Amino acid sequence: MTKWRTYRWNARPAFRKADGCPLRRCLRGRRQGPDDLSQALSALSRALRAHQQIARQAPAFFDAAVVDRVAENNAELRRWLATWEPAFIAAYGSKPDFSAFHDQVPSLPAPRIQRKVERKLAEREMCLEAAHLAFERHRQRRPHALMSWCRMARLLELGFGFANLATGMESPNCVPDKWVFDYELTDLKRSLGLLPERSARPASAPGSAPAKPG
Repeated sequence: MTKWRTYRWNARPAFRKADGCPLRRCLRGRRQGPDDLSQALSALSRALRAHQQIARQAPAFFDAAVVDRVAENNAELRRWLATWEPAFIAAYGSKPDFSAFHDQVPSLPAPRIQRKVERKLAEREMCLEAAHLAFERHRQRRPHALMSWCRMARLLELGFGFANLATGMESPNCVPDKWVFDYELTDLKRSLGLLPERSARPASAPGSAPAKPG
């Protein structure tokens, strides 16, 4: 019995090296490289980085924070002009010419920047398409597979990154100042005599106590 056990333990590595490893590789179908889900996450990461680079190079066209602020300023300018038009007609009897006021239109960047943006746009679209195909292969090959915590956290991180790009949060670019025309119409009516003048309050000296009534 002892001799048979010794023969069995000594012969097992030899049989495994001769027949077992090629057989296991054929039966299990081991694949070289990452699986489909890893390829999809890597493609999404590359697409996110490509769009971030595009937003830094051409913020007036691809940074959501800058684009939204310019649109808000244009809408505020149109509202301001529409509000002032009746006051100008009542004061001067003619329709004003607002041709000098127009919407902000961003200028095109330099040709070198345009070529870089075009390459990054093509890279982003390619990575998004590769991620979509990898996700489809993962659903077909492993429809009931459970995602690990690490991959789930990475997928959530990528989702938050794309959400920040879409909403303009955490923008590294300088956002234009917001235009506000809340007091211009009131000042115009006051200058035309339609509103009473502001009551001037005497400025008290610093450190002096307020006067007692009576």
